[in-house]
Amino acid sequence: MRTPVAYLFAFCRLLTGIVFLMSVVSKLRGRTAYEEFTAATRALTRLPARRVRPVAALVAAAEAAVAPLLAWGPTVLAGFCVALGLLAAFTVAIVAALRRGRRVPCRCFGASAVPVGPGHLARNAVLVVAAAAGAVLAATEAVVARSGAVVTGSGAVLADLDPAGLAAVALAAGAMAALLSATGEIADLFTSTP
Repeated sequence: MRTPVAYLFAFCRLLTGIVFLMSVVSKLRGRTAYEEFTAATRALTRLPARRVRPVAALVAAAEAAVAPLLAWGPTVLAGFCVALGLLAAFTVAIVAALRRGRRVPCRCFGASAVPVGPGHLARNAVLVVAAAAGAVLAATEAVVARSGAVVTGSGAVLADLDPAGLAAVALAAGAMAALLSATGEIADLFTSTP
């Protein structure tokens, strides 16, 4: 059944998957990009030098896992949980940097020189809402499916949705992902002094 909840679930899956795919590709697109990400990781977390590289590699690996987990039906809930864990860690690191007065550039989506700030927290809040909604829908689907009931809400896989509806959802998710990836730069336009 093609319900509005099924389209919301598809939007959450696509938005979260696209954002994390964009993020990991921006970090792994070249040696310089990865080194800048590693340096930003150290500056944001204040980790000892010997732990920075393993943590950066773990973050990149976890980000790389999100999209495939969200793409395959049986692992969707795990994908949302990994995304929520990463978003929580990113948010804590940003808040800690802001409290320390650190002007550390966010290398979330590549070579941005914009320091972390409220725009990054707003972006994370939007992503947390999308990932949490998707996780709730995925968990609800799993519980309903185990009870033997017919799944009619979020249980529709992407291929079961109306092609035009799915195209609209994919377009909206892609546009939102592009907007979210530029949130730091957009916020900086309004907060920087001339």
